[in-house]
Amino acid sequence: MADTKIIGFAIIIIVLLVAAAIGFYEYASVSSKYTGLESSYSSLSSSYSSLNSSYSSLSADLKQAQSNASLYMKLAESNYSEYQSLLTKYMTLESMYKELEQNYSQLLSQKVPEQYKEGSSLDTAYLVWDGIAIESPNDVTPYLAPNFTAEIKGVPFPGSYNYQTFNSTWLSNFFSEYETVYFYTTALPTVTSLGGNTYMISAVLQYFVAPTDDPIYLQVFNSSVQITVQIINGKPLITSMIWNGNEVPPSAVISGYPSQHSLQANQVSSEILSEINGLGAEFPNSTIAQYFSPNAQLSISGPLPGILKNGTYSGISNIEHFFSNWDTYFIFVAEYSQNLLPSGVAVPPSISVTLTPNMTSAMVVANVTPFIGFVNQGEPGFPAIYDIHVNMVAYLQYNATVSSWQITKETWNVSTIPIMQDTMFYNLNQPIFKVINETTVTVNASQGAVLQAGNIVSIIQPGTYAELPNGSLESIYNFSLVVFSVQAVFPPAEDFYNLTPSYAFAFAINGHISPLYSMVTASKLASPAITIVYGSDTWTSWTWFGGTFNGTAYIGGSYKFADNWIYGNNVLVNYQFFKPVLWIFENSQSPIKAPPSPVNVSVSQAYGLTPVNAYSYEINGKNGGVIVAGNIITVIKPGTFIMTGAQNLTMYNFSVVYYATSNLPSPTTGQEPFLAFAYAINGNVTFSYTASQPFITIITTPDHGAQMWTWGAKGYIFKDPIVLGNGIVINLTFIKPVPWILTLPEITSTTTSTTTSSTSTTSSSYWGA
Repeated sequence: MADTKIIGFAIIIIVLLVAAAIGFYEYASVSSKYTGLESSYSSLSSSYSSLNSSYSSLSADLKQAQSNASLYMKLAESNYSEYQSLLTKYMTLESMYKELEQNYSQLLSQKVPEQYKEGSSLDTAYLVWDGIAIESPNDVTPYLAPNFTAEIKGVPFPGSYNYQTFNSTWLSNFFSEYETVYFYTTALPTVTSLGGNTYMISAVLQYFVAPTDDPIYLQVFNSSVQITVQIINGKPLITSMIWNGNEVPPSAVISGYPSQHSLQANQVSSEILSEINGLGAEFPNSTIAQYFSPNAQLSISGPLPGILKNGTYSGISNIEHFFSNWDTYFIFVAEYSQNLLPSGVAVPPSISVTLTPNMTSAMVVANVTPFIGFVNQGEPGFPAIYDIHVNMVAYLQYNATVSSWQITKETWNVSTIPIMQDTMFYNLNQPIFKVINETTVTVNASQGAVLQAGNIVSIIQPGTYAELPNGSLESIYNFSLVVFSVQAVFPPAEDFYNLTPSYAFAFAINGHISPLYSMVTASKLASPAITIVYGSDTWTSWTWFGGTFNGTAYIGGSYKFADNWIYGNNVLVNYQFFKPVLWIFENSQSPIKAPPSPVNVSVSQAYGLTPVNAYSYEINGKNGGVIVAGNIITVIKPGTFIMTGAQNLTMYNFSVVYYATSNLPSPTTGQEPFLAFAYAINGNVTFSYTASQPFITIITTPDHGAQMWTWGAKGYIFKDPIVLGNGIVINLTFIKPVPWILTLPEITSTTTSTTTSSTSTTSSSYWGA
């Protein structure tokens, strides 16, 4: 017997297996449903996401649409307002149009047909007259009736014409014969009704015409015209024209209008004078010959200077070649043109003009046309001046193709005359120097002298004698500084052609201007005058002699050599002139030499003197220079070096130092300090430095009784030699950069005045001049 436990256990297992099977089935069924639901959920979730996205997009679109709707609403409102405004304006305009239309209809009902026809007839006549001036058949024939006839009497082209012949003959001839046409009516035309829609137009016309072959020959046709106009099929057409014309001069119809001959004479004269002016102005050869015809002839006879040759020049190229040689040979030409009558009276060139269609010509006669030519540098005869007289005759024809007169032939009959015949007040060949200023002093050789003429100051050094042509020396002699104007003086040489002579000056010994005289020392060594000129750094001079001096003018001579000057600020100095000859000032286009450059230099007390001002400049001792410092001019000659004891200075700073004079003592009885100054080298005022040659010192100051003193640590050391001029004090001995005191005599004046009650005496001190 089976174990009941086992059986029971088995049953339980079976029951469990059955239950498990049932449970598994139910699980599978439920699981399948779950899976399906899960899939449906996923699908719904995806649809939801899609719908949600669409919803968001639609929501955004809705918001944009709402925004746009608001904008569109505003625009619609604005447009509607504008529409309303435009509609109002339209309604107003429509109302006005209807009113105008009503008025127009009323006017049409009131129009006078007869006046309309008269006006259209007159308008047609004007259209035809204007069409003739326009020179176009299309502006004439449309207004002519097919049965049109014309009766032309007088000018132009008289005859009887119908519609065809008027167009093919009269209009064709008129349009081809005249290139420029203007028309006028001298008064308002009259309109007369002939009945049957026919009207008569009467007028006086003036046609201004210029022939095509001769466009400068202006003609005026004065025409009395009658035109018949008929309204045909509602259109006004001209059926007949009667023209009675005669030619009158322009001056007859235009008050003050010059004659055609005078107008063309002016044009011809302008061209010939343009050629003459071009020869004077040295214009290009093509410009001078611009009015010559291509096959023109220039015939020249008589003597010509230099490279210019007489003969016949045929064709424009040969004529231009002659003018090119003219331009090369002369650098400047003065010219004028005239006729000289037998009585000696000068009149303008004569001009004759012939004006007829196809025969226009002119002739210009200038029997005295002087050309004063200045020969160019490098050309034969330079710097000569030629006075060339030309008897000129020019023949011209009007060339309608180029619309100008052209020279077809020109003849020159040439002669040369002395320049003075044409320039009696102006000398152009013979150099002449006329005296315009002169100062003369009697020189004592032991004392020297100072002269001034204009802007020139000359200093004769003490110890200067006059050596005469025979070799003797004079210690007392007359010395003159003479200033001259210049005539017929040209630049000194080809290499210096940029220089322009301005004026001249000279020395004279006993009235003689000649290199045979000299200014020398007692041992006959040269003793040049020192010359100061107030001028520009663009000035220089050249030495000139070889002429003669008669006391009022120096005549003749020539350049010899260039001069050397030392330059300062608006001052130039020369210390080499020892012969009484001429020196010609030449103006350059640029500075000759630069003056010394200013620098800043510190100066201090020196020997108890207190500085109050200073002028400092950089100096190259090899070149020297001129220092302008207030009322003091200091000349540092080329080759002036400074010996310091330790070295020789070639480059150095040179100062003019002014000191206070208020506490300075008197050097001697009656003399009072007036000016205290010193020279300084590199800021040093010292007796230890010495210049290789003296400085030239020129002081503009009162000079009556003036004295000069050297000042040192103990005060006044010694009295310096000076040369006195009129308001100028000069020292030629200073070689050290030390102080000097200029003193002037004290002048005391006593004035006594008397009154009824008392007498008083007053004394005062002042510096006299």
